[in-house]
Amino acid sequence: RDFESTMNFLTQIVHFAEVPYLGKLGSHISLLRLGLRPLPLRCIHLCLLFLSALLSPIHADDFQSGLDAYHESKYAEAIAAFDRSLESSESAATHHNLALSLYQQGQATDAVWQLERALRLAPLNKTYIFKLGSIRQILGLYDTPTTWWQSAANILTKSTWIWVASIGFWIVIAVLALPLIGGFQRPIFLKLSSGIAAACLLLAVAALTIQITQQPSGIVISNEAVNLHHAPASAAPEAGVARPGERAYIIDQHNDFLKVETEAEITGWIQIDAFRKL
Repeated sequence: RDFESTMNFLTQIVHFAEVPYLGKLGSHISLLRLGLRPLPLRCIHLCLLFLSALLSPIHADDFQSGLDAYHESKYAEAIAAFDRSLESSESAATHHNLALSLYQQGQATDAVWQLERALRLAPLNKTYIFKLGSIRQILGLYDTPTTWWQSAANILTKSTWIWVASIGFWIVIAVLALPLIGGFQRPIFLKLSSGIAAACLLLAVAALTIQITQQPSGIVISNEAVNLHHAPASAAPEAGVARPGERAYIIDQHNDFLKVETEAEITGWIQIDAFRKL
């Protein structure tokens, strides 16, 4: 019963598309450097909303077509529709649904890649984490416990940490430069702001370093175990085996071969068509 309930949950798709949202423009867009007259902010809003209105229905139609095909058990059509949706706009929900469609077609390793990609975009989504772990267990792969600093680094996505670091950096620069330009001493609130911004900057840099060094570079997408070699050649002696769906870190590249270290800590050269970068 537990296995059956797990499999039922594993095949439940997400019924909403993460359509890009255009928020309020927080700064005035200046075109003086281009020799053009600045447009009113309302005109800029209307132009961006118009473009969004043109692009969003295309993404939503493909996403909905994928949902309809999946519910009708037409998994090949669902895969094609979700692929088109990803071409117009990438979202975690689309990667998730594409993964389940691929899994229904017996392409478990490709499903693993799609779920890994979905977690890069939504690292705290428990549904994606559970389904990825379930498919990995079916493939004979098991996750090792993560440390607290790895979990903390994955609270935000890489792009969000970059924004935090950028904002913190420029706040620190502004707080240091304003007193020099204005010829006044820094008040307490500026000192407090600079301290908070500096702390956010250091935290973001540390999180980005952990994500870059700890996150796998890609997935072994072959449906069978792949031999690793001691040199970038098929005739080279075997160094070990990379399992289907296994995570790996890229160390080097030579022609059509990648030197990787798998999550089982086996290092060797793998053909590039058997490995897909995240």
